[in-house]
Amino acid sequence: MNRVKVSIGHSGNLDKAINKALEKVKNPNLIIVFFSPKFNPNEIYTKIRDKVGKNTEIIGTSTAGEISNETDCSVHTVSIAAIESPYINIGVGVGKDLSKNILYATEQSIIEATKSLDKNKRMTTINILQRAYIKKSLHELLRTKFFINMLLLDGLVGQEENYLRNLSKYIPKETTVIGGSAGDDLRFERTYLIGNGVYTDAVVLTMINTFLKVGTAIGHPYYPTKKGALVTRAKGRIVYELDNKPAGKVLKDLLKTDRLDHEIFAKYTTGIKSIDIFGEYMIKSPMMTLPDGSVKFYAEIPEGSFLTIMETDEEYLIKSFKETIFNAIKDAGSPKKIGLIVIFNCVLRYVLKCHYGVNDIYFIKNLLGEDVPVIGFNTYGEQGRTLGGSLGHYNQTSNILVLADELVDE
Repeated sequence: MNRVKVSIGHSGNLDKAINKALEKVKNPNLIIVFFSPKFNPNEIYTKIRDKVGKNTEIIGTSTAGEISNETDCSVHTVSIAAIESPYINIGVGVGKDLSKNILYATEQSIIEATKSLDKNKRMTTINILQRAYIKKSLHELLRTKFFINMLLLDGLVGQEENYLRNLSKYIPKETTVIGGSAGDDLRFERTYLIGNGVYTDAVVLTMINTFLKVGTAIGHPYYPTKKGALVTRAKGRIVYELDNKPAGKVLKDLLKTDRLDHEIFAKYTTGIKSIDIFGEYMIKSPMMTLPDGSVKFYAEIPEGSFLTIMETDEEYLIKSFKETIFNAIKDAGSPKKIGLIVIFNCVLRYVLKCHYGVNDIYFIKNLLGEDVPVIGFNTYGEQGRTLGGSLGHYNQTSNILVLADELVDE
């Protein structure tokens, strides 16, 4: 017996993608849609809403490439997941004017999402928790996730860290947060969000309350070198000086290159080591050099931190992705049946994969079977928690959500 039904539609034709996604799922709790900026987002939302009616939550975003179990990454397409289960409650909230009033946008998204979650109670009221307490060890129960906060943020307004700071004040520190920043095929003009409507300069917060096993993991394909520099002057996402010298010049010297562009930053990037017991390196990617010799990054760089030069190779790229998949499955309680995998994949990691000719979907199918539903997109940044529990906005990672086709008491 299926605890969750999931159907994927992926096509360069919007109508075909919608019809395919709704072929086997007739009454979805949730529609997730990731789409190329070549499509009109209002048309996407209207056509899906007309098909599913008023009781289905619809979320999505424009991307820098669309992912599904049909293809590792496509451009100029629409990828749709239809999800139906009596064991899931969904609440969707939208925070508008993200760049103008970040506090109001945060509060707005949380208030709307919690009200929506309370209104949309569809979960079957059976003694799942009671059975779980009888069957499972205390260790297993403590690791069980009943709430997930999934984020989709405008990828061009640079407010991810500020939103996360405000969000963390309202949610328990152990609550799972996962998400990605919207893209626009590297045009850097405008991104779009869908949260039961169409928005820009906004955040869509989706609260998921479920008795299905669910897990997350975040990983990147880089290892540290012995090269690096101290951040001696920085503000927000701009680094002005490294080792008291112009940041752009220092980076060029460290990387032994005359040019700094996305192809260079895909293969060689920078990381900051966490100060917790795990000592993870989290990636903070350079974006571009500015006329004054400073360097703009895709994430905030704290003054006084040490930027380590990170590099990779094909073998480590493949190994790290497999580990991230397995970590997400383990985090979900190692279910035997997978209902859905959602991938938030950095666009720079996609550039790296293209360089080596690596296909993530091939490895998912090889490890988990041909029929596992997958949806995802190439992002302008990823949000999640490290092994030590630190909540942040990162780059060049794969951020993976696994939804099992099993209940927490199974």
